[in-house]
Parts: sequence; C-alpha cells; structure tokens
Amino acid sequence: MADIVLSYAREDRRQAESLSRALEDTGWSVWWDREILPGVSYEQVIETELSAARCVVVLWSASARQSNWVRDEATLALGRNVLVSVLLDDSTPPLGFRQQQTASLAHWNGSTTSPEFALLTQGIARVIGEGAPLGVRLPQVETRAPARPKRLKTAMITAVILACVLAGGAAVMWRDGYFRQRGDAVPASATPASGASARVESARALVVPADATLTLPRQNVALTVLSGTLEQLNADTRLLSLRIRVANQGTQSWYRTYYSTLRLVVDGVPRAPNDLLYEQIEKSSAREFDYRFDVPAAATRAVLRIIDDDQTDEIQLDIPAAGR
Repeated sequence: MADIVLSYAREDRRQAESLSRALEDTGWSVWWDREILPGVSYEQVIETELSAARCVVVLWSASARQSNWVRDEATLALGRNVLVSVLLDDSTPPLGFRQQQTASLAHWNGSTTSPEFALLTQGIARVIGEGAPLGVRLPQVETRAPARPKRLKTAMITAVILACVLAGGAAVMWRDGYFRQRGDAVPASATPASGASARVESARALVVPADATLTLPRQNVALTVLSGTLEQLNADTRLLSLRIRVANQGTQSWYRTYYSTLRLVVDGVPRAPNDLLYEQIEKSSAREFDYRFDVPAAATRAVLRIIDDDQTDEIQLDIPAAGR
C-alpha cells in the first residue's frame, strides 16, 4: 500500500498530479484514483487504500467543498488520525475539518524546495511518524530562536515554581474528574482509598419506548434503541449510554454511520455523541453500537433525532430524574 493517498475534486486534477509527482520525488509512494484498473469496483479500491494509507492528503478547494466523495474520504482519514489538509485556493475546509493546521499551496509554483512545500512535507512526515522518506532529506524551513536576556532568569525560575504548584492542583483535579468526564472507569490507582470521590449514582436503566426506531426511508435504514443506562458523572452532568441497532435493508452495498447526523436534543440544544463512529453496515445486515451523550443532571426529557439531508426522524425519551 502507498505511504500517501491524495483526495481531491475532479476540477483539481492538474494540481493533484503536480503534487503527486513532487511527493514521489521526495521519496514517498503516492496513490490517487487514476491508478484504478478498468473493471474494478471504484468504491472498494478507494476504501482499501484509505484504510491502509499512512497519510491521507486532502486537497481543499471551492470544488472540493461541494464534493461528497472528498468529504467522505476526509472523514475516514480524520477518524484514523492520518489527515493532512491542503488549501488550493482561498476557500476554507468545511465544518469538522478546521480544528487542525492546514498547509496552503494556493500560490505554489510546483517546486520541491519552496517554503510551502517544505511545511507540507514536514507535516506529512509527522503524521507518518518518521523524520523523512528513506534516504531523502526533507526541505527545511529556517527558524531562529530569539536571544533570551539574562535578566529574565529570575522571572523564569519564579514561573517554574508557580507552574509546579499549579500542576499539583491540576493533578488532583485530573485524578478526580478527567475519567468521569470521558465516561470511562476510574483506574484503581487514581481513586482515593477513602472513596470520598465515588460516583453519586451507579448505572441505572433507561425505560425505552416500545417503538424506539428512527428511519431513513430513502436509504431504507433503521436505527432502533435497544436499551439505555444513566450514570452520574458529577453534580451537573450524567452520562446517557444508548445501545442502538443499525439495520441496512437498502439497495446500497453498505451504509456508513457518518452518512447521517445523530443528535440528542435536550432543552432545545442538540448534543453530539461523545465518540464519533466510523463504521459501515453491509446490505441486508445489522450491527449494534453504543452511543454516549453527556446530559444535564436535571434533564428529564430528550429527543433523539437523525438527520440526512432533507430527511429527519426523531423519538422522545423519558429520562429518570437524578436520585430516584
């Protein structure tokens, strides 16, 4: 499999080809969709390459923002933590892909020694986890640390002492709260022996409605809530865990969980699941997944809603009051 997969819109094919050549000259192997052989399933080949690539470079442009293919490929790469975003024009990446640094090749002249290309190759090397391709020296961007005046020495020592004091307090906060905010079990070594920080409430069952099913008629996909539990995280927040069966009875070879948007609406505020799922369900089959949401401790009602373009479906959920 290739070191790098390029994802791009058809309108940007010329830039993709130039970048592919430059990256190969640097020493990496590069795959892009021009290498798909006739008679081979387009979707299967791309998914195989995306799943195996050490890095996925997504070329964002005005055209790429409108491409569902590019968005799908970027989502898979983001889920694997192998995404590197590149800007080809003055556009910005779509929502969901703006939280990481992007390289700009909007004014790149194709040179492998340009500063823009140097920054990109360094970012790729960091994702791949190596200093440079075998036998190749990456172009470097010159940086120079400013001289540090001696008179700052005393201030730095004071800052270090203060940081140590704050770190000690932060360690206690992290020990008592971090795992609970994630909804994970607290390691025994991080739990006080006295049990003073034990959870106020153990997991409690949620009463699921008789017909708790969300449907997407166009795809013939159904999401059914099988069970649910509530767990107190802290005085203000509880963790709602929903076991959901996703059934694909449609005509597509597979349905991917990120094709649609699942939200839990509490007091009019939509809440995304704590963990994003990048799974697929083959045709005429079903799979079960756990979706977890943080909800206000005082909440007693919620709406589970699914959105897929112009399709929307929802079900009401009654949440037991805390302490009952």
